[in-house]
Amino acid sequence: MSMNNPGEQVANTVVAMGNKNREIARQNSSSEVSVAGWLQEWQAFLRIRILFSIIATMVTAAALAAESAGVDTAIAAKLVSLIAIIVGAVIFNQVLESESDRLMPRTSRRPVAAGRIRRSWATILGAVLTLMGTLGLLVSGDVVLFVLGLAAWALYVIVYTPLKKKTSWQTPIGAVVGAAPVILGAGLVNGYHVPQVWTLFMLILFWQFPHAMAIATLYQDQFAQAGIRVAPVADPSGRLMRVYTVAGLAGLQLCVIGSVIWGAINAAMAGLLTAGTIYLTFPTIAFLRSPDQFHSRQLLRHTLVYLFLLILVFAVFRWFH
Repeated sequence: MSMNNPGEQVANTVVAMGNKNREIARQNSSSEVSVAGWLQEWQAFLRIRILFSIIATMVTAAALAAESAGVDTAIAAKLVSLIAIIVGAVIFNQVLESESDRLMPRTSRRPVAAGRIRRSWATILGAVLTLMGTLGLLVSGDVVLFVLGLAAWALYVIVYTPLKKKTSWQTPIGAVVGAAPVILGAGLVNGYHVPQVWTLFMLILFWQFPHAMAIATLYQDQFAQAGIRVAPVADPSGRLMRVYTVAGLAGLQLCVIGSVIWGAINAAMAGLLTAGTIYLTFPTIAFLRSPDQFHSRQLLRHTLVYLFLLILVFAVFRWFH
């Protein structure tokens, strides 16, 4: 019978503790990676950045249309219902476009397209969220907002998404869909009659033309491969793309002029919005002259900055009025 001396026992204990600590550290590291991966997956699945911009637009529109700065539980509940409908539409869009998304490098890693989330599971989740949102609006008693919410969902999922493979008219239809959150936000406080709401709606509608053309040109080859008939694919000569781009830029400034005449905005606001149009004009001209990768990306960046500043300007306008 042999007995370890105290020194060996201490050494063995230290080694065992070290091994245990390394195992715990490894498990914690794996857990952190899995949590980070899970969050990243859901961020891609729910299109969090786009969802955030939609919510910001709705909240800004609601603030413009509201008679007071207060927010009650009824308004908050309707906002949550609208968000549920919007997320449901986003999920259905990914389900319907999973095949074409798989053909384009820019979208092939989306969860549904890549097969990391099953189409059947995504369909169920999209249906549940849409149903919950519509029931929430129905229970609220706001029939107009209920109808508008369903109409926006249908226009995006049933009309716009299938049309992307059939016609370049997807662009103006998509512009209406993209601007719809302004009207939905105003509907939260029954502020459809407020002029500033319609100014913001029209600005976001026209903004989408140069924005969409920048994306369509930047990824033209990928859209063509997937059979998405964006303007540069439907008309390789580039004429249609230029028409949409110029129409959008001109529409922005015409909207500013019309809003001044209507009395929807004051001179200071008109000046800021005109500065925004000028900010977009230079990269747009460069893009029209040379619609290559560089100028498409430059215009895309400028349109994103413009949208951020546009929402900010209207939020500040409401704050001081």
